[in-house]
Amino acid sequence: MVMKHYIIVGNRKYEYVLEPARTRTTLVCKGAGIRQKYSNDEIPAVLAQLPEIIIRINEQNAGVQSEALRFRVTPAEKESIMQSAIEAGYSNMSAYLRDKVLDT
Repeated sequence: MVMKHYIIVGNRKYEYVLEPARTRTTLVCKGAGIRQKYSNDEIPAVLAQLPEIIIRINEQNAGVQSEALRFRVTPAEKESIMQSAIEAGYSNMSAYLRDKVLDT
């Protein structure tokens, strides 16, 4: 019998699944990066630590560029931005714009 549950960390809901067996239970939680079998006695302690694990994983992934920003420009503006990026030594416009906006 597979049991789906959710845990809320911050304002976000994370799913985890317990797949119990006779003496061991498989815990699957993508948010914590876990897919592992534990003895049935260990499951309560692991579940108690789950929020801390999720927070740590999120902190490690904080530097991952997963968000997109979109805005419109005229064809002439786009050409000007591309030319400026090339002159500044950039091979792509995204890196150039990111560095310009973030002042790095």
